[in-house]
Amino acid sequence: MFRTSRRGAFAFILTGILCLVIASFNVGPSVAAESSVLIEAAKRKINLAGRQRMLSQRIAMQACMAQSGVLVETSLSRGRAAADLFERTMDGLQVGDEEQGLSVETHPEVLSALSKVDGLWQSYLASVDAFLDQPGEGPLRMVHARNGAVLVNMNSAVGVMEGIYGDGLISPEIAGALNIAGRQRMLIMKALKEACMITRGFAAEEDRKALAKTISLFDTSLYKLRQGNVWDQIIAPPSFEIEMQLELVQMIWDWMSPRLEAIADGNSIDTDNLRAMAYHGEVALIEMNTAVWLYEAF
Repeated sequence: MFRTSRRGAFAFILTGILCLVIASFNVGPSVAAESSVLIEAAKRKINLAGRQRMLSQRIAMQACMAQSGVLVETSLSRGRAAADLFERTMDGLQVGDEEQGLSVETHPEVLSALSKVDGLWQSYLASVDAFLDQPGEGPLRMVHARNGAVLVNMNSAVGVMEGIYGDGLISPEIAGALNIAGRQRMLIMKALKEACMITRGFAAEEDRKALAKTISLFDTSLYKLRQGNVWDQIIAPPSFEIEMQLELVQMIWDWMSPRLEAIADGNSIDTDNLRAMAYHGEVALIEMNTAVWLYEAF
């Protein structure tokens, strides 16, 4: 009687353990899949929020290029496309956009930061629309005056996202690298914008100083991305593809950098050289953007 009872109890316990094991197999993949979806969504938000910084500068750069006689129709078309994409992404970052892979934002801190950008964007967009509808020095001057505030506050919003999504969801090193790599896209457009705006003479000395800082920040950031930086929590290239992509960006930048430095130092630039600079900047942007997407996919 006693032995039968012990055997029954043992069988009962064994059955319970097996049930728990089976249950763990059923639940595990689902939890892992859900976690993976959250991670991918977080990386997408940092990527596209970071892209907004670039778009704010691309719009102003293309407007300046058009006013300077550089591929006028193409520059105007690219400026409009950048403004439309900024608007769509701004909405998607807040309320979600399935086509862009953006989920609805729920963090109050992020929503507050994006709301501030949205207000500044509406003012900037009015200037952009005025220029694109009827290009001229007056509307371009307003574009020159208003793009900076959008950039500064969008950069702050990306920082908020990096802090929130990099806290236990994405490794801080990947979140940091994704942010800095994304910022490089913006710096390429910002450098071209500043080089072009110098020729318009709205605030030439101020733009020269800004250009020198932009060049320096791009240089140091690219070095950190290629080598890694413990203090800034930037991981060294985590894959061979990313390493090679950053090397390609470096090659293009090595052509652009001395020419941009010369402009920052006070040298003039004619339309032909501005056109060549715009071409190389477009190539650099494409290759840097590829690197950012490789970081997101890692």
